[in-house]
Amino acid sequence: MIAALPDSPTPASVLALVQGIERHGTAPAALAFRSALFRAGLEADVAGGLAVLVALVDAVAAADPGRADARTAILCGVWADLLPAGQDPTPWPAL
Repeated sequence: MIAALPDSPTPASVLALVQGIERHGTAPAALAFRSALFRAGLEADVAGGLAVLVALVDAVAAADPGRADARTAILCGVWADLLPAGQDPTPWPAL
């Protein structure tokens, strides 16, 4: 039996993880949210590559324009290892 590719995480699920990181700051719980966000990024990368990652960043930023810069920075930091080697770790324009 062939295993199916994982579904890409939804913008709502990624937003919830980012909000958890924002809420907990440097507390140990934030590490759990960062780990879960990294796994969501891996699933998004497998499902559609950089285009899906960019779409998720855009959707999370659009959810609250006042928090867009901080949330984009969180996502770029957690997902930096998912970018191709040598690529700018912040490929998304400032929002």
